[in-house]
Amino acid sequence: MLLKFSVAVLAYRCEESSTNKESYMKTMSIHSRVATFVGSIVLLLQMAPATAQGLPDDNRPIEVTFEKWVIPGSTTAYSLFAGVTGGDIAGTFVGEVLHRVMSQVQPNHNRVTWLEAMYEVQDGDRSFTALIRGGTNAVTGAAILDGVVLAGWRTGALVHVEFQTISPAFPVSTCLYAPSPTGPCFQGTIHVGYPPTPRN
Repeated sequence: MLLKFSVAVLAYRCEESSTNKESYMKTMSIHSRVATFVGSIVLLLQMAPATAQGLPDDNRPIEVTFEKWVIPGSTTAYSLFAGVTGGDIAGTFVGEVLHRVMSQVQPNHNRVTWLEAMYEVQDGDRSFTALIRGGTNAVTGAAILDGVVLAGWRTGALVHVEFQTISPAFPVSTCLYAPSPTGPCFQGTIHVGYPPTPRN
């Protein structure tokens, strides 16, 4: 009788062990599949931007770096500029200040300069002309302007410009292409957004 009971207990334990093992294996298999799936999704998400960067996309936003400096020859009270561009478009910079007004001197007042300008980047089929408006911080020499492409490549796209004045008054860097390394020159970026959606 004792022998039969011992055999029965042993058989039950073996069956239980087998059941637990099968359950464990099923659980591990599910976890493995989930981990593989999640890993694949993460890999695809990481690859997508790189793949997009590797493909030609004439519609993606671009960033153009520039350095500009004042040149003689203006027929108005405002400046003309020449310069070079880099970043997404390596070409030539042409610019013109259309309007410029400086705020009045007042106690405890940070003076700013209101600017309206024309920026043109010349590089074959990707040449464009933008009208921008904004201003310069008279204390730091930093400027922020916004506008739109009015002519040429990507007409209608929004434009955001930031630049830093470099001069003896603002010796924050060195001019790389201007006639004098100490300036004055202006170094910055032109961000050009997506082209407008064509209207049917």
